[in-house]
Amino acid sequence: MTVEIHAHDVALFKNGSKVAAVTKPGIMKAPSKTGPVDRAFNVGDVVLVDGRGIILVAPLSFAGATEIARAVIENHPGAVTDSHSLRALATAVIGFAAQVVAPEPVSAAIEPAEAPAA
Repeated sequence: MTVEIHAHDVALFKNGSKVAAVTKPGIMKAPSKTGPVDRAFNVGDVVLVDGRGIILVAPLSFAGATEIARAVIENHPGAVTDSHSLRALATAVIGFAAQVVAPEPVSAAIEPAEAPAA
């Protein structure tokens, strides 16, 4: 199933991936233990897509990112070892920082060596 997500780029990466901020709310199907469920997303959520336009991290709100961070800090087994959690947190940091610090899209590709130090 294809879902159209309206967003504008906030960071472009050398490997073709990009972080974007959602500009129009919507609903998409998300997997769950009981089967696909409708998941709403809102303006300001952030998303990570690869160079082919495939979603790597579904639209994520600040509250959702905070829940993932809390799970990691509290050493919840799945969150600590799950590479998706790490990718989601990276998406949140880049996406929300870009909205707060530099609301215009990043025009140059970010290379790992050029990434801001934490």
